[in-house]
Amino acid sequence: MTMPISHLHPSAQPPAPVALLLGGGFTARAHLEALRRLGIPVAGVIASAPEHTEEIARRFGVRAYPDTWTALHDPAVTVVHDCAPSDVHVELNLAALKAGKHVFSEKPLGVTAGETRRQLDFARASGLHHAVHFTYRNYPVVRELRARVQAGELGELRFIRGHYLQDWLLSPEEYNWRLEASADETRALGDIGSHLLDLARFVTGLEPTGVFARLARMHGVRYRPGTLGDGPVPFLAQAEDQATVLVEYGADVSATFEVAQVYAGHRNDLEIELIGTLGAARWRQERPEELWLGRAGKPDEVVHKTASLSPDAAALVHYPPGHPEGYPDALTNGIRAFYASLAGKKTEYPTFADGHAAALAVAAAVRSHSERRWVGLTEVEPALPPRQGVSP
Repeated sequence: MTMPISHLHPSAQPPAPVALLLGGGFTARAHLEALRRLGIPVAGVIASAPEHTEEIARRFGVRAYPDTWTALHDPAVTVVHDCAPSDVHVELNLAALKAGKHVFSEKPLGVTAGETRRQLDFARASGLHHAVHFTYRNYPVVRELRARVQAGELGELRFIRGHYLQDWLLSPEEYNWRLEASADETRALGDIGSHLLDLARFVTGLEPTGVFARLARMHGVRYRPGTLGDGPVPFLAQAEDQATVLVEYGADVSATFEVAQVYAGHRNDLEIELIGTLGAARWRQERPEELWLGRAGKPDEVVHKTASLSPDAAALVHYPPGHPEGYPDALTNGIRAFYASLAGKKTEYPTFADGHAAALAVAAAVRSHSERRWVGLTEVEPALPPRQGVSP
């Protein structure tokens, strides 16, 4: 786990932060709302096409940049929020770092472990701050779960079970750019599975060592919208809709994970359960302020967001008990920690190292499915180039 500390000298006065949004979809809007809650100015936005950029800029009330180069080289901008599709993250994040900007990137950091390795190496060499939006780390009760694991309340961990299930791509006529992934990319596993893999790693402090996986598709043929009044256009779907994954965390801990975007009735059903020698604990994203605890010979317990949480969890609580805090609040917590680090404070947030760790587990799952065997994470770690300077 990475707990970065600002690299700035304590006496240095960093410039006032100004953000740039790359992308104009759901995540960009969520980032914008969080930034405005925190009082962080947003210089502008650049989206996938000029007309889209203009539309989003009017809606957001910010500047519409004419092109990516102009946006990244605006001297007023200090932080780039990469909310663009994941297949262009490597290009945009490296360009932002080369322009001297700190980067807060959406997940997954890249579509392959090679892409995430390049970004991690360059970010480390740059000395700039870098983060990945694994927002589920930032719920108070998730921090409470981690604190109780660290305190030994569950005993020695033995098993992990979890799932991340959605249904928004159930129909073959539902379309999203993620559906156009190539055969060597992932969709459900890389998109939402990376969240589950990161969450397990975060709350347990354990590193995955081996993966056995099966990837599947609900529909072999899907449809994209036609143009000029044409009907839907069929295309062959190559990436997975569903994944069943077994993960080993060393010799003593194993996990079973299920990921899908085609399970009817599951909207954003993320759940993780930890089973130890003294008890078990379970957290569900759709009931984010509750932590279920089970212990042999004792009544089950449900811990709610209260004033008696661990210090780490309590630091993320901003409203009194009974006032729900959810996804926008968790995203704001993550962005708050990142910007506090820019001011020289010691804070904790997921970095490109964590994005690369998730990518390695996904890469191992893809190879496991292809080769029908257990795959160690060391087998999919990209070879490092000669250390003669880092170049994108």
